[in-house]
Amino acid sequence: MSKAFYFGVVTLFVLSLTSGVALAAVKPANVSITLSPSLPSPQQLGASITWTATVNNAPPGHTYDYQFSAALQGSNQIVRDFDLPNSFTWVPWTVEGTYVVSVWVRDITSQPYQVFPRVLAKYVLLPWVTTPGGSIVNPTSHPLVALFSAGPCTIGHSIRVRFQQNSSQTSMTTNAVPCSNNSANFLVAGMLPSTLYQMHWEEFANNFENSGPDIPFTTGALPANFPGLYAKVLVPPSPHDAAFPLVLFQFLPPIGQPIAAWPLATDLSGNVMWYFPGELGITRTEAGGNYFSMEDYVVSEWDLVGNLVLQTNPEILNEQLAAHGYPQMTSFNAHETVRMPNGNIMLLGARDVVSTMYQGGTQQDPVDILGDMILVLDHNMQLLWAWDSFAHQDLSREATLDDICVHNTGAGCPAFSNQFTQANDWLHSNALQLTTDGNILISERDQDWVLKINYNNGQGDGRVLWKMGPYGDFTILNPPQNPCGDPKVYPWFTHQHDAAFALQINSLKTFTVFDDGNLRHKQCGMGNSRGMVLLVGEEARTVYIETQADLGQYSFALGSAQLLTSPPNNIDASFGNGFVNDPGHSAQAVEVDLTGKIVYSLEVNGYAYRSYRMQDLYTLPHP
Repeated sequence: MSKAFYFGVVTLFVLSLTSGVALAAVKPANVSITLSPSLPSPQQLGASITWTATVNNAPPGHTYDYQFSAALQGSNQIVRDFDLPNSFTWVPWTVEGTYVVSVWVRDITSQPYQVFPRVLAKYVLLPWVTTPGGSIVNPTSHPLVALFSAGPCTIGHSIRVRFQQNSSQTSMTTNAVPCSNNSANFLVAGMLPSTLYQMHWEEFANNFENSGPDIPFTTGALPANFPGLYAKVLVPPSPHDAAFPLVLFQFLPPIGQPIAAWPLATDLSGNVMWYFPGELGITRTEAGGNYFSMEDYVVSEWDLVGNLVLQTNPEILNEQLAAHGYPQMTSFNAHETVRMPNGNIMLLGARDVVSTMYQGGTQQDPVDILGDMILVLDHNMQLLWAWDSFAHQDLSREATLDDICVHNTGAGCPAFSNQFTQANDWLHSNALQLTTDGNILISERDQDWVLKINYNNGQGDGRVLWKMGPYGDFTILNPPQNPCGDPKVYPWFTHQHDAAFALQINSLKTFTVFDDGNLRHKQCGMGNSRGMVLLVGEEARTVYIETQADLGQYSFALGSAQLLTSPPNNIDASFGNGFVNDPGHSAQAVEVDLTGKIVYSLEVNGYAYRSYRMQDLYTLPHP
């Protein structure tokens, strides 16, 4: 079953607990709700069905919002939380059966909000294959993605799809799913345009492996409006790079539009292997192929075809924040969304406060300060836990480069009060990670710090456990010779991106980070961005620099970091040098060995928020 169908049942009681407004299940006289699909039931898996809720006999001038859900065998999933559009497009392709699609409608014209009784509709989805051992491949609306359907297989086994170019010896696989009495369905992605592929199912378990016959599938051409991609291999790959044959660019602008986004994946030569069918700012991929996107006022989850899976917004989350006693967001901080191992969702929110005593603010001339929040949601996008930077950090510590946000610049700043023309960009957080001990790392670019927050698997009080970076709580055991600037700054990362523990298997933990180096660059008047691999002794608060690679360019913003481990015992690191002027806007995916030598580099014509080397489009490239 896909991530769109986790366990949980939505009831009016739960709704009232998770909303910050008074609710009443009221049905005004003569007002009724209908829920209608664009296609009649039944349909085959993969059909695109638009559900529309209609308020009949609505009083003039009233405003309504709508929450859509889908349930299979009692397991309910909110697919879009309360928002103003009265329709949702649903493209279920994973599991056949009789679904119950439902909508809650609220009259939000005035408080207390009036909640209408939930409206339900049954909908049957049919499998493409019913015979064990059978299989079929169908095209999707995406020219580079196929829908592969296999028949039921032995419970206790797993099944996946293997695919390769016709006559090629190199193949990739999809994610594996548990066998069941239902069909098994996969979105197959990671293929070149206009190319013949062969694909088959593989059923496997301990001491068991079986496979089906090859089925041909020819991919389509790139769309006519696809932005021009110019890719250049600067340093060719080595044989071990075959373990990571894809490069995912999470933010690739069309030519002449330096802030627009059209994410894509290429092979190691820069040939397009997948793309999102439109402009989108991806934050993170998920195991199994889905991925998140964020804007100031919407968080969404998508599948590999580009179908919307889940969606929520700050307005409904602010209702929940207020109900739990937290301050409300101004908007999302569109830098991070993470699916946690237990299915919960962790993301960044943003809020601003007016100060008359901190960061230059006075009674006569107050300043607006932008900070961040961490929100943990359950699989139904309902709030479980929140953290507010203003409650846990020192407001008198300003951004190390006095960073400023102005409205509508597209420079990674969230929304803030229109009463101010600019805001102090205090934190500019850009990465979150759940650690193995159940706490949270947050990377704060404008503080040049990575903090560990007491989350304690949802029971924590949010206090800051430690700070890593210049003038933080850690000591570098082998600081490099300091040629310029502050000796307590030069060895450290500054204005960093994608800081995370790559391995957390013993007391000495491996940590990767992209060092944009803005503060070091300013102090020295020069300097390139660096890729860093650190060995962290958390208890002793020590850091040993394993790798500090000069990446050959200065990336003022953006960036990513990951550890690459390939057979037999090869360990390298890959970094997204995301904001390179070479001479136009460019990004580089740069692999280095642990000595810091560049061993592979691919440059493309666009700024990339993050770029990752990937085994395939289903396996997480980050911890």
